[in-house]
Amino acid sequence: MRRYEHITELTPEIMHELIDNIEVHAPDKSSGHRQQKVDIYFRFKVATASAVISRKDFKNGKQAA
Repeated sequence: MRRYEHITELTPEIMHELIDNIEVHAPDKSSGHRQQKVDIYFRFKVATASAVISRKDFKNGKQAA
């Protein structure tokens, strides 16, 4: 893992080594807008990332929260 301290380009090979699993949840339209949750599980248990992506935010150029 130490060899990835200063990544300048995220290649598919690096992604496969660092990420254990990606879960894309079913879309939720209950608010009137389509939202979809994505969970990313990294190897080595260093971090877990979650994001809720809204089509409305994506169209307006905002980043997911």
